[in-house]
Amino acid sequence: MSLAWEANDLYGGGRQAAKISDPALQGVYMDLLFGDPATRLTLGFNIARYDIGGGDDPTHTHMRPDAQMEGYQSGPGAAFDWKRDAAQLRMLHEAKKRGADIFEAVSYSPPYWMTMSGCSAGSREPHQDNLRPEMRESFVDYLATVVKHFREAEGIKFESVEAFNEPDGSWRAGGTQEGYSAPVAVQNAVLPMLKARLQHDGLETFVAGVDANNISAAVSDASHLDAAALAAIGRFDTHDYHHGVGDLAKLKEYGALAGRLHKPIWMSELGCCFADQKEKGEMWGALFMADAIRMDLRDLGAEAWLLWQPDWEVIGFDPHGGPALPKKQYYALAQYSRFIRPGYQIVSAGGAYNTLAAYSPAAKRLVLVTTSWEAGEDDLDLSAFAGLPATVTAYRTTSDAQTNLREETVALSREKHIVNVTPARSITAYLVDGVTARSDVPIDKIPGVHKIVSQATRLCLNVSASATNPGAAIIPYPCGSYSNEEFNIVDRGDGFYSVHTVNARPGLCLNISNGATSPGDGTTRGGPGNLIQWSCGDGRLPENELFRIEIATPGAYRIRVKESGLCLEDPGKGGTLRQNRCDAAAANQKFSLVD
Repeated sequence: MSLAWEANDLYGGGRQAAKISDPALQGVYMDLLFGDPATRLTLGFNIARYDIGGGDDPTHTHMRPDAQMEGYQSGPGAAFDWKRDAAQLRMLHEAKKRGADIFEAVSYSPPYWMTMSGCSAGSREPHQDNLRPEMRESFVDYLATVVKHFREAEGIKFESVEAFNEPDGSWRAGGTQEGYSAPVAVQNAVLPMLKARLQHDGLETFVAGVDANNISAAVSDASHLDAAALAAIGRFDTHDYHHGVGDLAKLKEYGALAGRLHKPIWMSELGCCFADQKEKGEMWGALFMADAIRMDLRDLGAEAWLLWQPDWEVIGFDPHGGPALPKKQYYALAQYSRFIRPGYQIVSAGGAYNTLAAYSPAAKRLVLVTTSWEAGEDDLDLSAFAGLPATVTAYRTTSDAQTNLREETVALSREKHIVNVTPARSITAYLVDGVTARSDVPIDKIPGVHKIVSQATRLCLNVSASATNPGAAIIPYPCGSYSNEEFNIVDRGDGFYSVHTVNARPGLCLNISNGATSPGDGTTRGGPGNLIQWSCGDGRLPENELFRIEIATPGAYRIRVKESGLCLEDPGKGGTLRQNRCDAAAANQKFSLVD
């Protein structure tokens, strides 16, 4: 989680008096956030994100009291005053004492005296660079000096440092918090400078970026960084503030970009809720956060997920000085963080779109967390695992005020499925202990969005001419960064899958033209027996839109049509995908799934 303003609220800082004055209760609050979930009620956070405050002009009073962060340097050439920002430093050490072992430093704004506007809240005009060009080196020096001091004097080794927090924002002078709009050209200039300075100082801390406000802006900024800036970044960070369901396509796009550049990803900040974002009652925000965690870990591929601030509807401060009060968002986060611990692998949950699945080979534990907006029934197939128990433990949080992490026991069905009724507006975590992944069943490769690549030609399945209409042919084409070469594979049960195109309007799937049961000619686009995209829905699908995806060789699959029993085949450049008689030796009937 981020510390920042929360430290001012908790301990008093800036112009904010402490909201909890009793040191013992302050300790209880920190216990709710950091620690070992096996020993007590805690979210078990192990990452603390520290805000290197820029500090505003001391004559300014426009910032909110809790967001008034202290900078370490009062002016050009001034000595660093390490007694400042005592509240956040205290919170950082309290987090470390409770087990936090990964630390990131982040800047929301340069010090006010480095800015064009003379204000650390932002520039005079929206999206205008607020860092004076002649102060770029001073800004880099400021960040590196703080990072080095914390390592040498405080025993805090920052794994990463980030110079730009939400650089896509329209931060304005006179605002209520620190903010800095940094155009891509400025990021291109500063990021390599910061990396070079850290290396010069002998620091192992790496540079993170681009950390935009939302995933679309992150894709845009990262796509426009030059080679030197990309080389300077050791990890992609991003926020993902949105008002509804996350943008699956953009999450996948950012994840794919990071994959091509061999960079890990953090979801480095998210919170809920804004005034126009929530309904009456706390459970809307809890479900929103649960959905966000699932999509960020599964679809974006984030290796870490960070909360913004607990006082955003996660934990409430008692205005009468009593202990802190966990809210529904707290228990929603706990449904994940208490059970999916560092080192777990996110694996496929098949067609269970509302379920996040994670597995620990070391602990031999499978964790499945399901979000249910409407009443329904979970039916989760555990056949990819051996050593299944007769029962599993479930923990459930619902909209009922008293139902928070309620423990239940669920018996597996005769077919070794979890079959369990889920109430509306609920989050359920299933813990399956003592299991090992079966080597003959893929647990993480088939469902999800992939490119489908022919083993024979190394060409990708491609929607011809990026067509968005039913009937368009599927052709082999050189692989590139094209949305018409991405397909969402959905588990339809009984070993069969539907394959949805993602570049077109929703509701188009791969289809054997005319429902033919004989081989296609592989040349006539849209001809009988050849592969096209066609309308499909969430209901029962015709058998010419269902496919069995079988392991052919390690890392390669054979795709068999349910209706005809024939296999998809790549005829090579200039042809069109067709169904043909299955041949175990044919390389053009073997496909890899590439994220």
